[in-house]
Amino acid sequence: MRGTDGHRWFFDPGSVGLEFAYSGDFGYGVAEWESLRSAAELGDWLTTRFGEPLSKIEADVFAEAIALRSAISFAARGIADGQPLRPEDVDAINDLAARGGLAPVLAGGSPRPAPTASQMLAHLAQDAIRALSASPGRLRRCSADDCGLIFLDTSRPGSRRWCSMSRCGGRAKARAHYQRSREGD
Repeated sequence: MRGTDGHRWFFDPGSVGLEFAYSGDFGYGVAEWESLRSAAELGDWLTTRFGEPLSKIEADVFAEAIALRSAISFAARGIADGQPLRPEDVDAINDLAARGGLAPVLAGGSPRPAPTASQMLAHLAQDAIRALSASPGRLRRCSADDCGLIFLDTSRPGSRRWCSMSRCGGRAKARAHYQRSREGD
């Protein structure tokens, strides 16, 4: 990700479905955060994540992708903030997930047709359902006061606090160290 200060850092939201949601403005209406402005950019994003080249993505599939992304964003924000989910978001995610996603394939057999963009979107919806249905408290906001990123805590103890140790976690540790050193003077 890239911050407003231009600094780039690694952010693992813990779910490819959440990662997809962060390819846009995450429902905040910030145009600069948009990274999928066209069907071609969506194709590049899907190819990078799934390792399968795609043929041309049709306009209706692109529109479905943007609607899915919005639904995941609003659902994640609702859960992280303890708010009820909007039925239209739940329906959008469930409807796409029900189409079937990517079937696991054992290497060494006959060639299989390449997955379609629709199958990849269904997989993203299914992954988002797993993330959004995680144990209570596992989907949360970064603990930094100046950060609102939402992530799925996949750590065994469920103790992840920061969106990224290289960004918010590192800043918090530096502030704590500075505070301790000032108190020691």
